[in-house]
This record gives sequence, structure tokens and C-alpha cells, in this order.
Amino acid sequence: MQQPESASAARTERDILWAFDLALVLKAIDGALEVAGGFLVSLVPPAFVVRLVEFATAGELAQDPGDPVAQFLRSAAQSFSVSNHLLITLYLVLHGAIKVALVIGIFAKKRIAYPLFMLALLLFGTYEGYRGFLRHETLLQILAAFDFALLVLTAYEYRRRYGAPPTPSAA
Repeated sequence: MQQPESASAARTERDILWAFDLALVLKAIDGALEVAGGFLVSLVPPAFVVRLVEFATAGELAQDPGDPVAQFLRSAAQSFSVSNHLLITLYLVLHGAIKVALVIGIFAKKRIAYPLFMLALLLFGTYEGYRGFLRHETLLQILAAFDFALLVLTAYEYRRRYGAPPTPSAA
């Protein structure tokens, strides 16, 4: 027996809202982990990172001095300067805090949180996509796709909740 069209539409609506809420929770967890990671990065001196990577790669480089992974790790650790350290810390803390604050705003049904969240998703997703395709990093490409999917869900929820955005009057 086939369900009436309204029951099917209600179920689809419920599924979309469930996916939206789940994506928001995942985004909030991601943001909280970024904030925590930023604070942890701030506690680790750059010199310690260099020493730790040198210790971890010493055995591999003794066996194979041309090992590309060990060479990459050493190069990355050497470039982990004080300014990069501060930049990484600030990026993680600010990026994570923005996500968490906007997700809280959406769960609190603050109307302004929706367009701000959509703008943040557009900016973060564009940057992640650009870096992901430029450097062939699959994880960044997946994160960009997640951000753009969440952008579509957020726009859908915003329209459902508040209707179409107001258009300027032609006065």
C-alpha cells in the first residue's frame, strides 16, 4: 500500500532535518576539537616538535636516507617556526570558536546565525576545496564537500524556518 503524498513529504522533511541536526553536531564537535587542538599546539614549543620528529625519524633515515616520508616530516618540523606556531594556534582556535558559536546560535534559533553560518561555510569550504585540489589532499576535498552539503542544508532550513529572504523594494 502506498503512503499518501503528505506523509511521504513529512518523512522526507523529518529526514532532512535529522541530517541537518546531525551535521551541526558533527560541526560543533569538530570546532571544539579545533579549539582544544589550538590550545594544545600553543603549549608545545616549536623546538620540541623538531626534536620529537628527529627522534622519530632517525631510525628510518639510518636505514634509508632517501625515505620520502621521513624527509617530509623533518622538513615540515624545521619549517614549524615561532610565527607558524602562532598562526596555527590562532587559526585553530578562531576557526573552531567560530564554528561552535554559530552552531550554538542555530540551535538557539537565532536568525542571524543562519546567514553567518552559511557565509562561514562558503569561505571555509572554498578554501578547503582550493587547497585540497591544489595539493591533491583527499581529506580537504571531503571536508569541502561536507561544508558545501551543510551549506545547502542550512539554506534549506533557513528558508523553511524564515521564508525567502526579503527582496529590496523597487522604489
